Amino acid sequence: MKRSSGISFTLSSKRKCDLQRNSLKSKSGSICFPIEEDDSISNHNELPFVSSHSIAIEDTLTLCKRLKSEGNTLAESCRFWEALSKFKKAIEFQLETVSRRSENFEQDQSYALLSVLYELCSQCYTELGEVFPAVESAEKAVHYNKVCNVARQTLARAQINIGELYLAKENIQHSLHLDPNCIDSWADLRHILSLIEKLKSPSWSSLPVETRPGIVCQR
Repeated sequence: MKRSSGISFTLSSKRKCDLQRNSLKSKSGSICFPIEEDDSISNHNELPFVSSHSIAIEDTLTLCKRLKSEGNTLAESCRFWEALSKFKKAIEFQLETVSRRSENFEQDQSYALLSVLYELCSQCYTELGEVFPAVESAEKAVHYNKVCNVARQTLARAQINIGELYLAKENIQHSLHLDPNCIDSWADLRHILSLIEKLKSPSWSSLPVETRPGIVCQR
């Protein structure tokens, strides 16, 4: 299954997930512009004041975006544990930044980036078969950005893998509410509904949990 705008790394044999929708690309290198002397500024004390706190936050964001980009590259090469290490480092730095800022989740780009990083962690955990950490990471992605349809979609997919079909249905419907044109989410919803119908079937429900198609495990 493909997300419409591109592919970053494969989650499963059935579907490929687009990480570019969440991509925050970092630029390498720097551009130097010539500085013209201004006679009106004769003393460096007259320059506008920029606090070290503002510079530190900007530098942290740049570092986190670089770590995220490196993690994406590793994940695309199926080096998921190494990718997780990059994403977790970025999360650690970003949480330090968040602790110094306001509690306004919706308006602060720091929270949006945290949501992206946790969503990427969830995808890596899913690929590694670590189903419960995948759910936990996806829940944090939704926590930091409740209006992100991709985070809701990833959470729903993770919940399918632990047999939480009704919770998965709720989250994929929420994802569709945020983005009704997402083809992948509609396909996920049909898949979830088909699993729920099979779960009601006496012949299917009598099977051992580990042999039921479409479910990795259940609590």
